[in-house]
Amino acid sequence: MDNLLEILTTRDGSRTLYSRQYQQSFHSVHGALTEARHVFLEGSGTEELLKTQQEVSVLEIGFGTGLNWLITALAARRYRVRLTYTALDKQIPSAELLSQLDYGDLIGAPSLAATIEEWRKTFSNEVPYGTYNLPHEYNSTLQLSLGEATEAILPDRSYDSIYFDAFDPGANPELWVPEFFRQLYKALRDGGCLATYSVAGHVRRALTASGFSVVRQPGPPGKRQVLAAWKR
Repeated sequence: MDNLLEILTTRDGSRTLYSRQYQQSFHSVHGALTEARHVFLEGSGTEELLKTQQEVSVLEIGFGTGLNWLITALAARRYRVRLTYTALDKQIPSAELLSQLDYGDLIGAPSLAATIEEWRKTFSNEVPYGTYNLPHEYNSTLQLSLGEATEAILPDRSYDSIYFDAFDPGANPELWVPEFFRQLYKALRDGGCLATYSVAGHVRRALTASGFSVVRQPGPPGKRQVLAAWKR
């Protein structure tokens, strides 16, 4: 996997990975950290939940480099909230690549970044498909489920918010369809939000057909708008 990835420095100084296989970067080249905060932590309403609730549960589609998890876990630490974070992906970059992104220093939480890096070191090659639980602090848990996202078992009404951060429909067409969005709708708690960077017309229609109330929101640098899809 690593031979198909390269490190990019984005415009806000944070780093991300570029996939030569899919010809896409994992986060925005206009600012990886800025996008993660704006689109997912804030755009989904998760940060507000962390301020007001004792426990918060987040589902991410497309764990990638773990940046979205890191900023959410850091916010949970700040507000002393128990966070259950479940992420679906097919593979995780090597510990060496994750370390070179310097996310621990970037967000001022090296121990959080070390959680995923040290776990990844226990596998010399690609991580086998399966579910892995990585407790870190304040009784919070990172659950990584590696495999086909469409085959994951997602309990009904289990998540307060969903970060939909998969590669775009050209690379992962099976994820951007009403059938999968309906699974995510069922998995959300009432009033929960799915946030994504895509505002493509067919994505909006697929979300609406799945039951979501879809709202366009101002985007981060380099992107005019993003989507927030709410479960009534």
